[in-house]
Amino acid sequence: MTLDNQKKAVALRIQKSLAILTFIILIGLIYFVDIIPRGMMGLTRNEFSIIVIGLFILFFLFHYLRDHNYIFYSDTGSNFILRYFSLRPLHSRKNAIEFNKKEFENYEIKKSLAGLNESVIIYRKTSKGVAKYPPVSITALDKKNREKMYASFQKILLGNKTGK
Repeated sequence: MTLDNQKKAVALRIQKSLAILTFIILIGLIYFVDIIPRGMMGLTRNEFSIIVIGLFILFFLFHYLRDHNYIFYSDTGSNFILRYFSLRPLHSRKNAIEFNKKEFENYEIKKSLAGLNESVIIYRKTSKGVAKYPPVSITALDKKNREKMYASFQKILLGNKTGK
């Protein structure tokens, strides 16, 4: 089975680009076009711009805290492959967790931010014991694909316990 959230990752990047464009247009309209009369709804141009800037900051803070990742997961063949990279600005490091399925020891699901973020922690058997990988945010995966991923993990663990 192979999972990939490329469409979601592209949609998130487009959404952020549109938010920046909307912000620039709104600020331009507020200051350079006399579209908002002075004292509209009891607010000045500066107060309108503060509201727009606040909404803009909240939007990007929400997306930053969600820590969306591009995810590629595959369990086909004899290897466990989980590739991911953060969609946060200035985070271009690509990461991969790849090993033989027989070395898959366990996994842990971690939720944070009142359940808004979901991460998975992978455990792998090594000659020195059990290695714990850093948490991988799977927040950008939809619920159906997360459940498929967990079912795949369970299938690998069951196969390892029965010796298949």
